[in-house]
Amino acid sequence: MSNPSPPSKPKQLFIPPEDRKTSKSGIFSLSIAVITMLGYIILASLGTSMIEPYITPDGTIIPPQEALENLSVLAAVFIVIVVLNLAGLILGIIGSMNKNSKRAIAVVGSIINGVVLFTILSMFVFVLNG
Repeated sequence: MSNPSPPSKPKQLFIPPEDRKTSKSGIFSLSIAVITMLGYIILASLGTSMIEPYITPDGTIIPPQEALENLSVLAAVFIVIVVLNLAGLILGIIGSMNKNSKRAIAVVGSIINGVVLFTILSMFVFVLNG
């Protein structure tokens, strides 16, 4: 006679909320949101303080070549922060779709990243259109 095999455990489909862990991608999303907001504030203050001495009374800006090079570095950092903000938004969305973990921090991170990204990009478009 053959030995009967032990019954296999059924997969647990429902995990109670108190047993769920916080989503790691949600934590990363929220921390990226805070870092990018601080980055935008620092970039705005640095850019303003760098260009302010070269504004003439009639409103034109005549910066020397050295200031233009420094502003181009700030523009490159701005692009990196925008990409980081977009990555935070994507991580927040991924974390909020995970059914086996808590989603509150992921939802907050994705909302903050989305609002900040939309605000910065809309201000950028408004400035470019004059």
